[in-house]
Formats: sequence, C-alpha cells, structure tokens
Amino acid sequence: MSATCIPYTHLPHATALLTDYLYHFDRVSQFYSGSPYELVSYENLASRLKSFPFERQRVSEILERQNRAFGCAEPTLANIQRLRDPGTFAVVTGQQVGLFSGPAFTLYKALTTVKLARHLSEQGLPAVPMFWLATEDHDLEEVCHGAVFDDEYRLVSFRDCGNRPAPRSPVGNVEHDAEISLAIEQVEKALPDGEARSTLMRDLRECYAPSRGWGESFGRFITRLFGRWGVVLIDPLDESVHELGRPVYQQSLEQAEALRAGILQNTRNLLRRGYHAQVHVTDDSALLFLNWQGDRLPLHQRDDAFFVPEGQMLPLAQLQALLEKEPLSFSPNVLFRPVVQDFLLPTISYVAGPAELAYLAQSQPVYAKLGRPQPIIFPRAAFTLLDARTERWMEKYKLRLEDVWQGEEPLSRKVAASAGAEGWSERFDQSERELDQIISRLHEDVEKVDPTLVDTLQHAKEKMKYQLERLRGKMARAALSRSELLTRHVQALTSFLLPHKDLQERRVNGVSFLGRAGYSMLDRLLDHIQVRCSDHQVVKL
Repeated sequence: MSATCIPYTHLPHATALLTDYLYHFDRVSQFYSGSPYELVSYENLASRLKSFPFERQRVSEILERQNRAFGCAEPTLANIQRLRDPGTFAVVTGQQVGLFSGPAFTLYKALTTVKLARHLSEQGLPAVPMFWLATEDHDLEEVCHGAVFDDEYRLVSFRDCGNRPAPRSPVGNVEHDAEISLAIEQVEKALPDGEARSTLMRDLRECYAPSRGWGESFGRFITRLFGRWGVVLIDPLDESVHELGRPVYQQSLEQAEALRAGILQNTRNLLRRGYHAQVHVTDDSALLFLNWQGDRLPLHQRDDAFFVPEGQMLPLAQLQALLEKEPLSFSPNVLFRPVVQDFLLPTISYVAGPAELAYLAQSQPVYAKLGRPQPIIFPRAAFTLLDARTERWMEKYKLRLEDVWQGEEPLSRKVAASAGAEGWSERFDQSERELDQIISRLHEDVEKVDPTLVDTLQHAKEKMKYQLERLRGKMARAALSRSELLTRHVQALTSFLLPHKDLQERRVNGVSFLGRAGYSMLDRLLDHIQVRCSDHQVVKL
C-alpha cells in the first residue's frame, strides 16, 4: 500500500479556518489551547489535568460494564484499568452512531485516535484511545442511511428508519426494525464474493438485528473493528454517566447567560477574522436539551427562566430539581457536549473532523468560564482510497486526484486528450503559449502608440484564449463521444473519487472498503497516519 499526500489547500470545500489551523496555527491560536503538532502543547496540558479531580474509579466501572456488553476483548479491559491511574490520559474522538459505522471517515477518526494515543504514550504521556458514541443526538435522518459501491462504482443506497418512540427522541432510544435485514442484504449484493465480504456480513448480522438499539449495534460493530487496539467506548445515554456529569450540567444552568455571551463573543471574533461560524447561536440559546414528553428539545432562556419551543416557562429551581431527580432528562448541545465529555474524562486530546474543529473554536470560552482546560484538538486523518482498477486508469490517463475533483467535464477533456493519439491536446497547449508570446510582443508597440489601448489588447487576449479553450472542450467531447470506453472510465472515476461532488470519505460507508479489502485494511491505513502532518492522503489499496 502506497500513499500520496495532498495539502488541504487543494481540496474542494476546504475552509480558511481548517487550512490555517493545519498550516498557519499562529493565525488561529487564540481560539484553541495549543498546536496539535508540538509535544509541549500536550505536556503543558498534562500538567494542568493532573490538578483536576476525576472520578476515575466510578468512570472505569461504567466503562467496564458498557464495553463488556459490547463484547470487548482484553486490550480494551486493560486500557480501562489503565484509566484508573491518575497519570493516564484519554485521547478521545466521537461520532454519531451511523448505520454500519457510518461514513468512511468514522473509521479514520478511530484510527487516528489509536495512532495519537500510541504516540503520546511513547513520549511519556500514557494515553488510551476512546470513542464517544453520540447516542443522545436526535437527528435520525442523518444516520439511518448509507451507501456502498457496486462493481461498476455505482452507489447502492441502504437505510433503516427503525422504531422511534417519539419524533425527536435520541437515536440511542431507537430500535432497528425488520428493514435492517434488507439493508444488510443490499450491502451483501453490492460487494464481491470473497473472504472479506463473508467476514463483514457475519459481523453485520451479529451486531445489527431487529429490536436491537442503535447505540448497541454501533458499539458492537466498532468493538469488533477496533477492539484489538484497545479502543474504549463510552455511551453517554446512561443514567450513571449523567449522575457523574450532574455538576457540570448544574453549572450550565446557573451560568447560562455568561456562557452564551462567551460563545457569541468568540463567534464574532471568528467572523471578524474572516472565518465561519459552524453553529448558529441565538440571543436566548442555552447549552442543553431537555427530554420533553419523549422528544429531545432545545432549552432557551428568557430572563431568569427557561423554556422549550411551544412549551411553558420553567424556572431555574424547577430545572435544578429535575436535574437532581432525573439527570437523564438533560443532554448537552453540540457546543457543550465536549465540555461534559472532558469533565468526565482526563482528555488530553480530541480527534476532530473539519466541522468539529470549527465549533470547538466557538465553544472555547465555555471551558475558560468553567475553569477547565480545553484539550488539544488533533485533526483526524483523511483518505481517498484507490483500488487496482482505478489506479490503472489514473496512470493510463496521467491523472491526479485533483483532476477528478475538478468535476466530470474538465476530467473528460483531460482523459480524451491523454487517450488521443493525434497529439492535438499538446498542439492546443503550444498554441496558447504562442498566443501569449504574440500578445506580449504587441503590448510594447500598443503602449508606445496609445497606452489607452492596452486594456483593449488584454480583452482581446482573454477573448481569444476563451474561444481557444472552448474549442479544446468541443474537441475533447467529440473525441470522448467516439469512445464508449472512455466515457465509462470518466463516469466511473467521478463516481468513485467524487461521489455526489463530495469527498469519497464523506459519501461512502466504510464497509464498502472493508468488504473488499478486509479488516487488515485498517492496519495498513493506521501505518499511514502521521502525527506531525494531516494532509489528505491518496492511498492505493
């Protein structure tokens, strides 16, 4: 397996905040706790974390109970035992509990967590990898479907809407129904026969079954994929977890106005610096959701009272009493979830995707106002995977991944030009160079005679180059139309490497690759993850 690195500045849809975080950290340092690529960042944070009291014994008991239920192996139990030691830290990532593990980047996040925990341990900062299951999230529509490739690189969709107790109930309270068996069959039909598919299908059928909860199925499957590295899972939709987190929920209610003000100020600071705000925060937003008649509804604040949409006013004292009696009635929003996580766990680093990186910048003041340190945010690894066939096509047509990312029409021109034997593409290139030389020679003469005509000359040049490029496109389409094979190759490359005009890792389920390359693919990808660089990698399986 070989790999090629591509800077994020070359990726479609990469944000300014992400690229500055990766390559110009000094520009964004005010929004984060330290550079992810400097060991001193982790060492300084470790010194601070040692002064905070963590309920290590009680948390470890919960983790052992949960992970045994997921079917964990000895490496995970050993890491839970290590977490009881005050000198051990957690490298955490998390994700919504997507169907069959969700988009491929979920696998990459877990692998990055394993790699960083191993690296920090080698540097004298003992750390264990952990995965936070986002079972409290209520966006079922986002996680109840997925897609895999068939042999022709067509996306085959599958879904299971499950049995939901209420329209906005947490996903962790949803159970799979009979549709889950059909979804597994659709995946099986799309994948090629072989040992890799057989192993995957066995695990999917054993982990995902009608009447089984969404979180349990996801946890069982992730345990089978990453258990050998001792990844520890935590399911927050657990009364014991909420009882331990009650103090930080209490702080959120008592300091709601101050916390909101800090977030709004940081959001304005981000926007002033030319960055974007990932999460919209209103003037009455609180940081919690309330379980209201089975639905998970956002809390809002007005003066000294709270309310949910279309609900009655709830005085602070009433919510405090409810928190004491029924802690599971509350759950954090996306900006507060990391704070709850890091109240419970000695988190030295959180492995984040691009969107998380953005909202963690917004939530930084919450940590400061609650007197806690924010973890070092480490960008997850990112991959685009090539199989043997697409690798051959890329080499045959002299393509880079960036060529495919430009879209089907530019790719068509390049493929047609590379495949052509007449050399017309090279002659178009030569003509453009000659045109530049002609205009350059004319420029001096025009400027001497009448400087006001220089702009006219420039416009003439742009028009000629536009018409030349337009003709090149027509030539490419004509060449492509004469070859059904070339057309199929262009369509297949686009579908495989830019599905729905998005990155492969975001649109395609990880089992699409596990069912072809086998679970050993995870070991090989782990070897490619770097702890001092987070460029996007093109990996040939």
